[in-house]
Amino acid sequence: MASTQRSHLNSGDPFDNESVAARLAELPLVADAQALTVTTEHGDFAGFRATPAHPDPQLGDALLLHGWPEFAACWEQTAAILLDHGMSVFAYDQRGYSPGARPDSVDEYTMPHLVSDLDEVSRAVGLDRFHLVGHDWGGMVAWHFAANHPERLLTSTVVSTPHPIAHVKQVQADPDQYERMAYMRAIQDHPDGVARTLLRDEGQRLIDLYSGDVPDDMAASYVSRLSETGAMDAVLKYYQAADGRARLSSTPVTVPTTFVWGSRDIAFPRATAELTAGYVEGPYRFVPLEGASHWLPESHPGEIARETIALAREQ
Repeated sequence: MASTQRSHLNSGDPFDNESVAARLAELPLVADAQALTVTTEHGDFAGFRATPAHPDPQLGDALLLHGWPEFAACWEQTAAILLDHGMSVFAYDQRGYSPGARPDSVDEYTMPHLVSDLDEVSRAVGLDRFHLVGHDWGGMVAWHFAANHPERLLTSTVVSTPHPIAHVKQVQADPDQYERMAYMRAIQDHPDGVARTLLRDEGQRLIDLYSGDVPDDMAASYVSRLSETGAMDAVLKYYQAADGRARLSSTPVTVPTTFVWGSRDIAFPRATAELTAGYVEGPYRFVPLEGASHWLPESHPGEIARETIALAREQ
């Protein structure tokens, strides 16, 4: 049985769910915002939820799903814009990121578990059908969720992450894409060493990864939360589990989809991004952001919100 309750996890951090919800609640066009813990059979998931003062019935609800190494807080500015236009928002910290949903086994971080989490958590907060917005690993989950649960989605806006089949094909065929995945192979081969390296010297290597596109205070918050006992080890298990040990279908994707991608993306080159179109059978739009990096929720929230709203209004 799933349930929701108020959360006080990570209180005091400027970019935990409590702090984000408090700031959203102060916005003039927001009726209510609160941090939540969503309890399912597989753990307690921390998140935040907010409703607009003047809901637009055409827009409905958006569920925002973060990637690595980020938290639900990455969506604060996107959420603020969506709320301003009358769209309700909900975001949660995925398994490994939520302290109450941090299993030990690598097998517990395969895609079927991540998709099941999204299904269960969204139902627990009363979302029957919704607009899904996912970045990085959240985007990967979005592709698989759209393929396996199309009846749950109104639209899907995927940020930075190409379709998984397009990605695999490019890794096999394109030396550039293969080389960009060197970090993933390093995590799979030496997860403990990567964890230590990323958090050494107050997380400087992790901060460098954000390339200045994540605000300093937010980057420091990510480092602080990922430095909690077991946190970094847990979130690196996403990559360890991405070895084919458990699969879900990622096609066909018939849900109306927008793919937003930055031309300076460190992980995914244009060739992979453009190949994605071949794996979406429903309405599809590719939105390249010239000069933008991988860290679009933090650096380009306006563009993400704009595309999410535009896609919603077209349905």
